[in-house]
Amino acid sequence: MGLVMGFINRLKKAFSSKPEDEEVEDEEFQDPHQKKMTEAFVERQQSVIDDAMNELESNDETVKRESEPTSASDYDAGDVEMLDLFTQEEHPDDHSEVNVIEHLSVEELGDHLESAKIEGDIPEEIHFE
Repeated sequence: MGLVMGFINRLKKAFSSKPEDEEVEDEEFQDPHQKKMTEAFVERQQSVIDDAMNELESNDETVKRESEPTSASDYDAGDVEMLDLFTQEEHPDDHSEVNVIEHLSVEELGDHLESAKIEGDIPEEIHFE
């Protein structure tokens, strides 16, 4: 049935002189503030570009000093040949005890944690019977 009706409708459209109502497309929404926003954006972009170009073209060249490497004298073996790295030493250097600070008493560490508050736990001791 739908096929016959579709065929009949096409025949009517082909032979009729009366124009059918055409679908009216909705016009796209135009934001009234878009032009102002676009102009403001272009101005901001241009000012950023101008600032960057002025910075690049400025004669004020600040010379960065190269940082001097600090040597870890306790760990640095100095200039070494590559073949020295592959040789077995009788007494290899042990750096595990270098710069270790031994505290003879806990009192010298200070009492900075004395006022620390215990959170999420019970502040008193619990005695089980």
